[in-house]
Amino acid sequence: MINAINLQTVLRNRRFFIFTIVFPAIWFIFMDLGIGTFAKNLTMTWFIISALMGIIGNSIVTFGKRIGNSKEYYLIAIKTTPYTPFRWIMDSMMQQILLNLLILCVLILEAIIFGAIPFNLSTLLLIIILLPLGIYFSFVGFLIGVVAKTDLLDMAGFPFMCVVALLIMPFYTFAQNKFFDVVTDIQKIFPGYYVIKLANAIQNSGSYEKLIWLFVLTFVIHVAIILFLFFKAMKKDVQ
Repeated sequence: MINAINLQTVLRNRRFFIFTIVFPAIWFIFMDLGIGTFAKNLTMTWFIISALMGIIGNSIVTFGKRIGNSKEYYLIAIKTTPYTPFRWIMDSMMQQILLNLLILCVLILEAIIFGAIPFNLSTLLLIIILLPLGIYFSFVGFLIGVVAKTDLLDMAGFPFMCVVALLIMPFYTFAQNKFFDVVTDIQKIFPGYYVIKLANAIQNSGSYEKLIWLFVLTFVIHVAIILFLFFKAMKKDVQ
């Protein structure tokens, strides 16, 4: 019941559709029909970036605010009912999986209609990888919503989303200098970097087994850290 109510609330939010579906869709078509004429080899990369625009906006900004606004309600439920912090985070992740899947389906349908990308096993692999990446960003948004104040989320939500975007922006595809080399080395700590590399490898028929393992490794490490911080914060708030 809680999941259904929360999903209905999000789907009725115009900002959700504008910033997580409409804007990424328009950006991808602009890149494919405009700049894509001169760099078709980057089409898959642009598709991934457009998908991540929607996923990051949904998982960090929108989701973080939603968690922050409903935090007190869930804390009361945890203190007075059998509802647990683990159930809270699992219910929230299920909602996010469905919302991120909706974003991906819309963008994939758009890309197929315009003939930008083929729908094959390689594309399916990217979708499978983007979903856990969406879960990762949702864990980040969840932790931010739990530990940060609501008014701080209102002020810092978009700047924080921009910082996250910088951590996955493929600077190595169009710039080579010491500064961007350092940025790229920092990006390698985060799972989003390997999704962009995977997109390039798949589109160019390259090897990507190692990239998948690196993605899984960074994903597991980061989620473990986030869960540790979450349950630590819950222990403090529930006491």
